[in-house]
Amino acid sequence: MIFSGTVYDGHGRRVGGGLVLEAGELVDVLPEGYAGNADVSGAYITPGLVDIHCHGGGGASFPDDTDPQAIRAAIEAHRAAGTTALLASLVSMVDPLPAIRALVPFCETGDLAGIHMEGPYVSPHKAGAQNPAAIRGADPGELTMWLEEAKGFVKTMTIAPETDNALEAARILLDHGAKPSWGHTATDGRTAARVLQATADYAAKIGFKGVPQTATHLFNAMPPIDHREPGPVREFLAAARLGHTIVETIGDGVHIEPVLVEDVHGYVGQNAAFVTDAIAAAGMSEGRYRLGGLDVDVRAGAARLAGKDTIAGGCSRLSDQLALFASRGVLPIERIVRACVATPARAASIEDAAGVTLDFKPGTRPNIVVFDRRFSPVRVIRDGA
Repeated sequence: MIFSGTVYDGHGRRVGGGLVLEAGELVDVLPEGYAGNADVSGAYITPGLVDIHCHGGGGASFPDDTDPQAIRAAIEAHRAAGTTALLASLVSMVDPLPAIRALVPFCETGDLAGIHMEGPYVSPHKAGAQNPAAIRGADPGELTMWLEEAKGFVKTMTIAPETDNALEAARILLDHGAKPSWGHTATDGRTAARVLQATADYAAKIGFKGVPQTATHLFNAMPPIDHREPGPVREFLAAARLGHTIVETIGDGVHIEPVLVEDVHGYVGQNAAFVTDAIAAAGMSEGRYRLGGLDVDVRAGAARLAGKDTIAGGCSRLSDQLALFASRGVLPIERIVRACVATPARAASIEDAAGVTLDFKPGTRPNIVVFDRRFSPVRVIRDGA
């Protein structure tokens, strides 16, 4: 099968004009400008997209729905739109074990690339759509139990830098091959800087490979930058520019003004990743949904806690964000592709996971998205299928 279109690898580099697959295996990367016959013609070809912060889709919620059919529906809602590797995100829960145990089998089969725990060790003052009744300080014993029950599939965990035992929790995560994702915080810049440095130092001490920490949905659920107190946002950006962390941006046009998203990606380069923060509403019509036991109303493309103005996750899929920023023409397509593939894979240390392709190498079973000229997916291939 021949796929034609300008080919970008997961790092955003232009590498060809088409791909040739036989029995699901990549046999050739065609030269740029290829104008021959094709079974699937598109304008652009990228690896499958990688979303490392996603609470659900297709009407199903990872924190709320433990039925295997519901979990699969959420995965498929994103996969159909080009996301071939996905972390299932939880929220602050009194007891996340049932959800963790329900997700582990999907991690074992490779349908999920892992689990992201968003809370419960976050700030009650910046809870956002997190359930306030579940928020608490970090408990080392509790955390260790969750990580062991997850069988190594918890990849990231959102923690507020100021929460009790935050650094101990970060060390436990790193010891288990996971990493802290700082966010949902009301802290000041000094505390954020101290925690970022201490985490980087501990990661170096134990020989942790790769970026040791991330920042959960930058700007959202954290103090804004002030000229007298720049706060944690400034510290997360500074650490990302130095390569000590990777920051998430929700590029749906709702959570952050697009020009600010473009500024961040221009400033920190390869250390900014697009994420969806999607809830069950992704790929669905507007209406009422659930997130961590709380009611969420989706109207005019935005999800908000029922009866409030608080944003409660997102409704986009990653290809929607790629299309939005490609159409704006400010960020180069190369940078957008990288922020949807290689950077999130590196942020969660899932470069070798099922569903992830960084380089198109003959002899592999690749993950492919073929886009039309408006950057709408027209064909998705996952691990050659």
